[in-house]
Amino acid sequence: MRLTILLFHVFLFFVGSLSAQNAPTREVVYLKNGSIIKGSIIEWVPNESLTIQTADKSIFVCKISDIERVKREIEEIQVPVKQKTQQKTTAYESNIALGYGAASGKYGIDVLCFNWVYGKNLDAHHFIGGGTGVRHFDEINMTMIPILVDYRYRINNNDIAPFVRLSTGYSINVSDGLDNSGFLVDPRIGMEIKLSNSVLNIDFGYQTQQMAFLTINDPLNPAYFSKVYRFSESLKFSVGLSF
Repeated sequence: MRLTILLFHVFLFFVGSLSAQNAPTREVVYLKNGSIIKGSIIEWVPNESLTIQTADKSIFVCKISDIERVKREIEEIQVPVKQKTQQKTTAYESNIALGYGAASGKYGIDVLCFNWVYGKNLDAHHFIGGGTGVRHFDEINMTMIPILVDYRYRINNNDIAPFVRLSTGYSINVSDGLDNSGFLVDPRIGMEIKLSNSVLNIDFGYQTQQMAFLTINDPLNPAYFSKVYRFSESLKFSVGLSF
């Protein structure tokens, strides 16, 4: 009677395999001596033997009289978890950027901007460096060379990383013999986009440059005027590369 039940279970395994060929299952053979064999049954000889192949392709032939029981179980499938890619941050970084500032406020003047900054990533978030560049005010035909300190904070370290940035320093007027120089403050927000061998930087900010404006003291005599320092403001958009 016991042998009949055992053979009946084996028969069910073979019938079940026809309707679940792609199911991640395996057979488990429990022998009377305490051994356990897991794999796929590849041959069944009624009343004589079972042949089972394990995952490492080993083949075992078991006599029916030595088998305690046989069952089917679902195999555990390890599904790889997609790792979140992160931007590799090099220790030292060079950055070049080209931008345009549209006049804003009472003393605003349109300005073309070029920056070059070299510095160090203190960690995945903080960067500090120094550099220079060019500020050209076409309306008044004036060119200034800034000496900059640059700080950037990355929100994260992914392939697309938002950041806040501040460049500040002193701009030297090279058009008027070093006269009319002044302080520069350039805060902005933006994002970094990782490319194959570099990083694309896109940012938007508010630039203010100190410079001299002429004030007429006597409306009836324009020859009498004085120089007053004010900050020229602009809303600036720039695109750059880091490498």
